[in-house]
Amino acid sequence: MSAQPEFTSDENDLLLTRRALLRRGVTDAEIRTAKRGGTIVPIRRGCFAETVQITAATSEERHLLLARAALDAASSGLVLSHQSAALAWGFDLWRGASELVHLTTDRSTGGRVDRMRHVHAHLLDAVDVTERLGLPITTAARTIADLACALPFDEAVCVGDSALRSQLATPELLAAALARCGRRRGTAKARRVLSFLDGRSESVGESRSRVYFDRFDVPASDPQVEIVVDGKTYRVDFLWDGIVGEFDGLSKYAGDQGGDAVVREKLREDALRAAGYVVIRWTWADLADGRLARRVLAALVGR
Repeated sequence: MSAQPEFTSDENDLLLTRRALLRRGVTDAEIRTAKRGGTIVPIRRGCFAETVQITAATSEERHLLLARAALDAASSGLVLSHQSAALAWGFDLWRGASELVHLTTDRSTGGRVDRMRHVHAHLLDAVDVTERLGLPITTAARTIADLACALPFDEAVCVGDSALRSQLATPELLAAALARCGRRRGTAKARRVLSFLDGRSESVGESRSRVYFDRFDVPASDPQVEIVVDGKTYRVDFLWDGIVGEFDGLSKYAGDQGGDAVVREKLREDALRAAGYVVIRWTWADLADGRLARRVLAALVGR
């Protein structure tokens, strides 16, 4: 009885290429049979993934799988960049994984968009290109510089804060990477983005909140401040003059102990109020209009 063809992927790389399968001894006929039987699914021409693996993958993992496939099919010289590079670096994107794989070609012209790829045309200095996850990719600093030029201000701040928080980039490296971008569309906005970044923001929600308050002329707060009350230390998301601000994300109380977490948060808030602090909480929905800003401004006036 003949051995069954092997269609298992590496745990760190879900991509199966026709080229690699043929090297294993798998025939084209066996690949077609596996596709018809649902064992593997095509990603793009000559690239596949195990059905069980792709079904269990996160949107970020699926995007990086598409990125590997795009680079495998591309001519040399393309590097992963922009949102795709941000995912590979592990940075947080406000809107999550992009539908298109973002790549950059080291030319000043020739950018294009097709069904699966957005190829950007920008000159790349050698210092701005590296390798990660086995892929050619823009450095962490160059990735943020590119996104600061390309994304809306608030989205660029969210991913830029994440990069600083990860310590894979520094303000000095970001400024140098942007300078090497030369004169291109978006650089003026990018300079504003870089000046606004703060790696102390611990989530996309907190970064987005900082942009929101700045937009409504709410004075800048101190992020992630530790307050000691009756010998206990509480760290708060935002602190103005006697006013504590807390962003409540969807996952803040997730998990088996979610109920206990809510109780602890209630006791924590009671302790802060008893110590004389005003506590204002908000969610994503509160960032849609100016009412939250007016609440904070009114509380500041009342101090």
